[in-house]
Amino acid sequence: MRTRRIMTVAAATGALAMISGGMAFAAGHPAAGAAKKTHTMAFSSSGQGTEQSLSPSGCQFTAQGCIVRASGTAAAAHLGHGPFTTTLTIDWAANYSNGKGGSCAPATGPSVLTTSRGQLDLQNTGTICEIGPTGVIVHHVFFGTFTITGGTGRLATASGSGSVYGGDDGVGNFGYTAFGTITH
Repeated sequence: MRTRRIMTVAAATGALAMISGGMAFAAGHPAAGAAKKTHTMAFSSSGQGTEQSLSPSGCQFTAQGCIVRASGTAAAAHLGHGPFTTTLTIDWAANYSNGKGGSCAPATGPSVLTTSRGQLDLQNTGTICEIGPTGVIVHHVFFGTFTITGGTGRLATASGSGSVYGGDDGVGNFGYTAFGTITH
């Protein structure tokens, strides 16, 4: 009988060790379906590339405005680097003077930045201004805000906002810088 109790105590001790180990493992790992912890941090991104018009000549005199697309390579803090594309619709029908013989107009449109963490989708709203008087080759500057609207991969639920500044040199080269916050 004594042997039986020793085995029973040994079996109970082993079972207790397995249960305790399982509880420690479970405490260190979220249960299936548990909410993923999100992080909010500073967001910054900058990029350079080329710009092209997607609208016909004279688009600034139409109600549809002008559509321009910029694409190139960008880097984003905490996310890495990769290709970006920004497509802006410029409402030249709502233009106003830049005070130097040129015009400014509202502009809106999406940006997409792809990194090793996934695709980040943003929506831009702001103003494009000619630098100086209207002419054939005119530099433009864009200043406004962005809203992060989601993405793919690790960035599927990303959100955030901030300020964006960019521009072109009038002959097809484009650059931008953005600062704000991101939560993902």
